[in-house]
Amino acid sequence: MKLSPRIITLSIMAVNLVVFGVCWHSIGTFEDPQWTKGLLYNGAEFAPLTLHNEWYRIFTHLFLHGSVIHLAFNMYALFSVGSNVERIVGPLKFLWIYFLCGITASLASLYFNLFSVGVGASGAIFGLFGFMLVVQLAESKKTDQPIAPLLFNFLLFLVINFLFAKLLNADTAAHMGGLAGGLVLGTLTLFNTSYKQIKGEYLFLVLIICGFVLLPRYQVTYFHFFQSVLAIEDSTQMLFKKQGVTDAEYVKHFKRYNSYWDSTRTLLDDQSYLPEELHQDTLRLKRYINLRKQENVFRIQLIEKESYRYLDSIELSQQQMQSCFPLDYPLTQLLPVREPEEDTTKRPSLHAVKIWYNNEWEEVPGPPAAFYRLGQQDSLGRWQGAVRDFYNSGQIQMKGGYKDGRRNGVFLYYSDHNTYESAGRYNMEIPIGKWETFHSNGKIKSEAYFEPEYFMKNMWDSTGQPLVQNGEGVVRFYYGNGIVSERGEYRNGKKEGVWLGYHSNGQIYYEEFYSLGQLVRGRSSVLNGERFVYDASSLFPIPEKGYVHFNNYLKEQLAKLNPVTHGIVKVWFRVTPNRVLTDFQIDKSLNVQADSLAIELIKSGPPWLPARDHGHLMRSGWTTVTMEFNTNRTK
Repeated sequence: MKLSPRIITLSIMAVNLVVFGVCWHSIGTFEDPQWTKGLLYNGAEFAPLTLHNEWYRIFTHLFLHGSVIHLAFNMYALFSVGSNVERIVGPLKFLWIYFLCGITASLASLYFNLFSVGVGASGAIFGLFGFMLVVQLAESKKTDQPIAPLLFNFLLFLVINFLFAKLLNADTAAHMGGLAGGLVLGTLTLFNTSYKQIKGEYLFLVLIICGFVLLPRYQVTYFHFFQSVLAIEDSTQMLFKKQGVTDAEYVKHFKRYNSYWDSTRTLLDDQSYLPEELHQDTLRLKRYINLRKQENVFRIQLIEKESYRYLDSIELSQQQMQSCFPLDYPLTQLLPVREPEEDTTKRPSLHAVKIWYNNEWEEVPGPPAAFYRLGQQDSLGRWQGAVRDFYNSGQIQMKGGYKDGRRNGVFLYYSDHNTYESAGRYNMEIPIGKWETFHSNGKIKSEAYFEPEYFMKNMWDSTGQPLVQNGEGVVRFYYGNGIVSERGEYRNGKKEGVWLGYHSNGQIYYEEFYSLGQLVRGRSSVLNGERFVYDASSLFPIPEKGYVHFNNYLKEQLAKLNPVTHGIVKVWFRVTPNRVLTDFQIDKSLNVQADSLAIELIKSGPPWLPARDHGHLMRSGWTTVTMEFNTNRTK
């Protein structure tokens, strides 16, 4: 049975079509990066893999294509030139020519291209054109057979590949390599007794095997280095997503990651050769590794020293990392495509807000103002998420986060001359854990703990000399002229006994008596001779006419209501030195209507007096009111 003169050509075309269909079915999409990653998993050429131990990719990539157009164009060209070559040299030699040209195309691509993903039969097809050019040129000298049709098809194939290089996933190096292979094989064939004789192809095969062995492997070693970077990054992200990790475990992991970064940096330093195209990426990645290590050191110090100041250092390191990107060659081709995790949490609708405040943190229409805040509020006007406060100069005053209008998480406070004032953590407005305060010169002033109860552990003066150690010590602070401003004693981490304050001229200012950290009583006198006597109640806002009058007001108002729902509403709010009621928060909710009504009753009710330090210095303070609907009682 006589074979068709183009049986191998048609068979190769059929295999290409079947492979494309299988890839389409298995990958499920033509969209990148899924499509490109799928081609890589199915045998596309990629120097770090091909030159490492997956040499078979120099064959398999010939049966893969980047798109329907890429496949259709290559199959048309293969049918046009392949049929003629197979007719002249026969099926067996055609296979030799096709695959040898495909391999030379692959070698050229591996040598000249950097981390490119190669697919397609065009390199082998260029080789077939090269072979036919030599053969038909030789034949044209013997006969009057025209060479123009072949030249036209070849030039058309060449022009389209160049014009639509991106669309067709064209690899110029591979095309030229395949063309060169075809020209060489065509020339060798001219020395045979017939076009079908296989002779020079054996020598050519040996040469290209040697060429493959001698190809430089820097793409392999650099790729392994880059995958090490990605592996550490992935491990770090998984650690942060993990639940229930203790501080000790975090420290252990961060130290281990730094040893990994050292090993990864060694992989980069050990590169014997890297092309100039990778020099910028190399510098960026060295800087990135150093910054990642630095960030881990800051995280370790944050945990071991329990000092949230290091969050600023971590943030700065992360900002500096941005300068390391984008990379010219981000080698993420083998990373799995992960679908973003679906967030099933019902979140309130948020909108960006900028609000201005005066010196007492009372909201004002706009400049002139002392401060302004940037953040997001929900439809109820509650702050949600990250919030930043600034002085009117634009300098940062506070970094923190809110949940349902309450301070929640780490807060950092700054002075107007860019030093820290305090740093610590809130849990829904309640201070927890360790809090640090600082002198105006930036030196640490105190370390206090709020769990399970308040405990002043350590305190220093502005020169760094210890005043309180492990909760015990006598405190003395001074004015700039050397006069003592305040003195007293800490016992078991709490103020105890008599504390005295002085005016800058040395006169007594106040005398306060403390027991277990609580103010029992105090008396003070200002320079004009006015005197005050007070107790702990002065530290909190109170109704101007007393709680009896305020409670009677609420009873009267609640008696007028006929609520459908019965229960308790508890409201927190702040009273400023200007006697403004602000920052209302619902601590215990009944329903939206009752919550809003409770706030309105407080706002429209009798005035409040602000909290006072030393009996007379008015300051902002928080208080709470509880209303019980239907029973007309308040607490």
